[in-house]
Amino acid sequence: MSTILASALILHIVLGLVGLACIHFALMQLIRREPPYGFVVKASFSAVVFLLLSWASGAYYYVTYYGNAVKPRILDSAYPWAHQVIMESKEHVFLLIPFLAIAVWLSSLALRKNDNVNLKTAAAAVAAAALALGVFVAAAGIIVSGAVR
Repeated sequence: MSTILASALILHIVLGLVGLACIHFALMQLIRREPPYGFVVKASFSAVVFLLLSWASGAYYYVTYYGNAVKPRILDSAYPWAHQVIMESKEHVFLLIPFLAIAVWLSSLALRKNDNVNLKTAAAAVAAAALALGVFVAAAGIIVSGAVR
């Protein structure tokens, strides 16, 4: 694997984890009685940026290397399900997470102008869903990486 591909993979992982940390920060503030919406806006916007960058670096790695070099090794291993089930699930779930982060960000912008309890509850629920799906995606990445031998 080239240095550029290794860098793309590392960026994919690190940026995704930082994006999850940002959405976690937003969620922890949204569940407060009186959230600091300025912070929630910044945290959720940061989550969007980091998740989209992780999306881009992961896509580059997947298209240029994973499909030709890693996927066949997994499918020929003792754990073909790691790609057939886990990676396929990861790919589709990962596509949703940045959009959930965008929904949290836009909701937090609206909440900054008008504190609405129902919108705050919905934004917290969406942030929690994004965080839970992100944890699943990170765990799926660990499983898939373990299948490559």
